[in-house]
Amino acid sequence: MAEHYLQWASKLLNENGYHTEKTIPDIVQDTPWSKVYRYKTNQGFIFLKHVPPALSIEPTIIDVLHKEFHAPVPHIIALNNELNCFLMADAGIQLHHFFKEGFKAEILIRSIHDYIKLQMYSIEKINLFIRIDVPDWRLEKLPKLYRELIDQEILLIDDGLNQDELLKLRKLESKLVLICEQLMQYKIKETFGHADYHDKNILINIKSLQTTLIDLGEVVITHPFFSLLNCIHRAQQNFSISDSQYKGLQIESFKPWLTIETQDHIFEILALIQQCWSIHSVLGEVRLLNSVDKSAYQKLSREGRIARNLRHWINQ
Repeated sequence: MAEHYLQWASKLLNENGYHTEKTIPDIVQDTPWSKVYRYKTNQGFIFLKHVPPALSIEPTIIDVLHKEFHAPVPHIIALNNELNCFLMADAGIQLHHFFKEGFKAEILIRSIHDYIKLQMYSIEKINLFIRIDVPDWRLEKLPKLYRELIDQEILLIDDGLNQDELLKLRKLESKLVLICEQLMQYKIKETFGHADYHDKNILINIKSLQTTLIDLGEVVITHPFFSLLNCIHRAQQNFSISDSQYKGLQIESFKPWLTIETQDHIFEILALIQQCWSIHSVLGEVRLLNSVDKSAYQKLSREGRIARNLRHWINQ
């Protein structure tokens, strides 16, 4: 199967005037849920991405985000729905690698503000995402998703949880319901959200400093603060940001939302999201697990992530 999509990409590039230096492209990412290859051509780098059928919605999402919102997303050169792959133009390097030379808060904040604008524009157009089967993780649905997750006892036990912990998780459903009801009282509504939004899923053109949002197969409909909190939290982890810098990054990053809510309310919302953020993370992990072959997933040694995040929820 791998030969099929590589053959398709090479043939299409040659037919469209892209002359490649090597017959076999470089592999830049190789996971069970995403394989990315890089072709060095006479017109710059071209990237081929292949995904499992369960995550093949990505090019459709990119198309919607580009056409409806003029979002900073990859430029798709060609796609093959049968082989679940597509070709993209070069958009730069990961923001994560760019920051290895020194963390620049202003660039991350500008990128986050672009992302928030996209979220704001999407609030009134959620149906665009529902129509193309983007997973619906809105607050009113989150308790049901949580219940379905906890019912997967074999999965949770295999990942490291015990029966006592499962009982505690069931008892905490009422707490999640209360948190969701509280969040729904605020003015900020559910919208487009990248379930794995962080500096490794943002590219930057090192000349223009234009950023591009990637890995859009993991998009969901959700409260916007889940992904924003994840991005800032990952930045703190990756770049040794102090607590005071982290607080300042939060204040600056969330400024666009001040047109809708007060700063006090924004921090109240963040406190609530912080409590149940781990559930959102587990839903994303289970989605990846269900999209790939289980043995391939196990080879990545990701076992225990689900249990660890659910224990965080229990211990709060």
